[in-house]
Amino acid sequence: MADPDLARDLAAAAARSARSTWCVTVTDDQGHAIGHGCARPEPMGGHRTSPGGGPDNPGTPDNPGTPGGPDPPGDPPGTGPPGFTVTPAAQPGPPGGYGSWRLSTGTPGQPDLIVDIEPIPTTDCDHRWQAAGHDPGVKLRHLTQVRNATCTGPGCRRPAERCDFEHSVPYEAGGRTCLCNGDPKCRFDHRMKQNPRWQAEHLPSGHVRWTTPSGRHYVTEPTRYPI
Repeated sequence: MADPDLARDLAAAAARSARSTWCVTVTDDQGHAIGHGCARPEPMGGHRTSPGGGPDNPGTPDNPGTPGGPDPPGDPPGTGPPGFTVTPAAQPGPPGGYGSWRLSTGTPGQPDLIVDIEPIPTTDCDHRWQAAGHDPGVKLRHLTQVRNATCTGPGCRRPAERCDFEHSVPYEAGGRTCLCNGDPKCRFDHRMKQNPRWQAEHLPSGHVRWTTPSGRHYVTEPTRYPI
């Protein structure tokens, strides 16, 4: 677990690297992911900022500008903690923080980033990320891993990136390759779920209800992010 000072140091180091990838996750009041988007550089000609800059005074590495206030005392421009800001980049989307947003890391010379936050269904799925075949697309797999950061097997903590995308209703039986019918399972739990003595039901909320051969029920919930 990273303490606040270490988290700030890591964020500052990441903000200074042009190779860093930034993603934003929106959660509900329980910490469950309900929206997510990964950033891309703003197109050329767009708004560009650096510490203290703004739309009317974007600043440069040598002259950061004045709107937004001075850097904290003792931190020369560009050496203090990153000054992250998130502002609307277009008309707002549906309620819940969706739509296009501009992310600035506050690092001199770094372009602003655009984040399109898409909903992660928690009840009714609109199947917008459904894949036509058995294997999920990159976006579908990523959103599944955001919703469930670990294997959905009871008590299993294997990271979702090291798990299979598993269909609740098998693809061969007509099951969708979609958020509403898929979740990460490690290879052991994937094989266990395929045993006819076990049952694993994917619920609309993203929870997975397991029924053991003895009839006991266990429910694993989507990842709770800190809020």
